[in-house]
Amino acid sequence: MRAFVILVAAVLPAIAQTPIVLLTNPARPASREFQIGDRYQIAITAAPGQPVSVRTTMHGRTDWSPVIGATDSSGHWSTSGQFAKADFGGWSEVWTVGGKLAAPALEFSVSAPCVKGGPAFAGGSGPNQFVTCDTAAGRQTFVTPSDSDPFRTPDGRMVPGRMQSNMTPEQYHAQIIESLILSRAQDVAAGRLGDEAGDAILKMIGVNALSDDEIRQALSIVRAAFEHPESIPQTARDPSRTLLLLRTLLAFTSQEALQQQIAATAAYIQSR
Repeated sequence: MRAFVILVAAVLPAIAQTPIVLLTNPARPASREFQIGDRYQIAITAAPGQPVSVRTTMHGRTDWSPVIGATDSSGHWSTSGQFAKADFGGWSEVWTVGGKLAAPALEFSVSAPCVKGGPAFAGGSGPNQFVTCDTAAGRQTFVTPSDSDPFRTPDGRMVPGRMQSNMTPEQYHAQIIESLILSRAQDVAAGRLGDEAGDAILKMIGVNALSDDEIRQALSIVRAAFEHPESIPQTARDPSRTLLLLRTLLAFTSQEALQQQIAATAAYIQSR
């Protein structure tokens, strides 16, 4: 029983320090459903004076925000807005507060404001979807954005669309690494980038935290990047940025086994 009490005492502070995020629809507070034209409110509860950032994924594109605010003296922060026609489709938001992931990760969709019972036609190809239906403003067509279209983040920033033909090699590498981390692929092949891989991950995540699963993916990428040191360009052999990344990842997790895995990865790349 004493061991159980000690365990609970150790766990409770960690639970109390976990940031909490709540997404609500002010017009329908009990609903997690949203339509174009609905307002939304995001409220965060955490320790006072903590920086706030958000990773936003909209229709397969991800934005890793800078610090967009801070919790007040009571540990609260909030923002609100209204969904527009360009917001049609699926969304994911992962909030970071004080270097820790807020719970839960938010997954939701913004649907077309079709008149209930009216005629509607939906279709699509692959990830691209559209709906044509009668609305209060007349018949309209709603289409998920393409890669080249900008999208708006919860804090109001506009993220430009992706133009594949105009990407630099650095942007191309960063996109591949982002895809590897977020896809949770089992077989990571980051090439022979050396320290460039760790540098790309650091620049990509910025002030945003990663989940334990994403940390494991990042470690796989780092190991793959240093697997064949003879193929690494001379400018990418110094692992200083990757070691900084590993120190950053260490602060994201409280799982002892994962912390040991991070330390083992640091030892591995230093031995290459």
